[in-house]
Formats: sequence, C-alpha cells, structure tokens
Amino acid sequence: MASSLFGWDLLYGSVAKDIKNNADILVCLTHLALVSNGFKCIGLGESKNIDGSESKSESLPKGWNTEYAIRYVYQGKLYNLKATALDDGIIINLVRVDERTVSLVQLNSRQVSERTGTLDEMIPDNRKIVEQIKKELIDKVVISVKKRDSSCQTNPVSVSSRHSGVEAPRYPYRAPGGPVAGPLPASGLVDPFNYGRSDLNPFPHLQRVIQDHNPSVGGGMLFQPSRIGPTLPGGPGNLGIAPGSLPPGARFDPFRPPDLLPGPRGGPRRPDNDEFPPPGYDDMYM
Repeated sequence: MASSLFGWDLLYGSVAKDIKNNADILVCLTHLALVSNGFKCIGLGESKNIDGSESKSESLPKGWNTEYAIRYVYQGKLYNLKATALDDGIIINLVRVDERTVSLVQLNSRQVSERTGTLDEMIPDNRKIVEQIKKELIDKVVISVKKRDSSCQTNPVSVSSRHSGVEAPRYPYRAPGGPVAGPLPASGLVDPFNYGRSDLNPFPHLQRVIQDHNPSVGGGMLFQPSRIGPTLPGGPGNLGIAPGSLPPGARFDPFRPPDLLPGPRGGPRRPDNDEFPPPGYDDMYM
C-alpha cells in the first residue's frame, strides 16, 4: 500500500495555498488514490461527454475545491467525481458515465489531525483511508457491471450434455434377485429424469405384457409384489402369520394387494372401506 501513497508531497505542494479545511485535505487524498490507480484528471465540471482530445494530468486543476466536481478518465472511460462537505466529514461519489454506475465513500474530518507537515502527521490513518477509498469508491465502478452480471449467470446445460460421458447410478433400493423400482433404459442404468414414468402409463395392460416377457421391468411403485407363490412360512396364505394368531372375525389388512394373494379369485372384491359403500354399489345396472 505504500506505493499508492507515493506523490503526496508533490501533490500537496501544488495545492497547499488552496487548502481551507479538512475536507480539502480528504479530497486531495482521494485524488491521489485515483491517480495512483491509473486515473487521469481532465478538468472540472459534470459534463458526460469526452472526445479524446482532453489533456490528461496527475495534478488537480485550478478551482478544484470550489464545488468538488472533478472529471477523470480511466482506460478510455469517463468518470465524474462529486463531493459534498458535511459538518463532520465529506461524502464523495464517483460516477462511471458509460454504465451510469455510482460508488460512494464517506470520510470523517476528524481523521485529519493537522493541515501541515508530513502525510503521517496530517492523516495518521492515511493507509487505512486509501484502502477504504480503493475498495468502496474505485473498485465498485472500475469493474464493469456488464461483465460482473455475465459472470454471475449460469450457462444452461442441455439434457443431452448431462447424459454424455456420465454413467448414471444404479438403483440403490433393489431387493436381491427382485425387480427394480421402475423401468430400466436399454443400457441397464437408471435414468434419473424418468422416475415415476410408469405411474403415468395410460395403458397398464401393455405394461403387464412387457413385464411377462421381461420380468426385470417393474412398475413405478417402490414395492413390487412378488410374482411367485407363497414364500413366507406360517399363517394364512403367505402373510407369515402363525395359525390362530388372529381372533375370529378380526379385520386384517394384508401386506400385499388382495388380488396377488395365492389362490383362485373369488368374485368381486370389496375395497377395505372404513365407511359404508355408496348406494347401489353392487347394482350391475348402475
């Protein structure tokens, strides 16, 4: 940071006769910070136009502390500085004209201890103040808003690029030797964008035909009923319940859909309703 303070003696010597208050000294320090970071002064005013013929200087122009309206150029772009003195400090704005972006820094007049002497004697915290000026006043407008916005945007990724060269994970919830939780693509890998596809199948009978020819293709349920006979010992059917463990007449919901329990179908099955069925439920002419 020491290099950013180089040139204070020369700058102060050229404007010492113009210094009237502490705000003037803080504006001088701000000018030094701008010049040290590549800015060139092109005069006074608030005009938003340049034609490239302006003379560039590292010195403050005559009358700089009249209204605190100073113009600068940096990398071909115009910047207008405007300062407003307060009772106990000064507010300095820097406008990047081409993008209409504005930065601001507020400095306290009490940070100026003396109006003569060395820089360290006049402004003991001069390095801290210059760092604040660079961070709050310069950096926020020098970096283009357009470039900053474009760097924050995420490039859209097509679906094909998400699949290219990346092996999708296999189904994590699969019983040994059992069907998977959904249809597998031809490669045998999971399509992470195809979950629940079979639940939306408008032709379930075609799904059953496909499953009969290819048992490895399941439906869209997390639990796929077994296609083989009883596998659990004890109890009625294959529920795995010891005989006599259920009291007579007790209502019992099986663990699997009733249509898939072993044994012949016994006519229409009523749903396990907790309420009375609607009138005429068994009327074939309804």
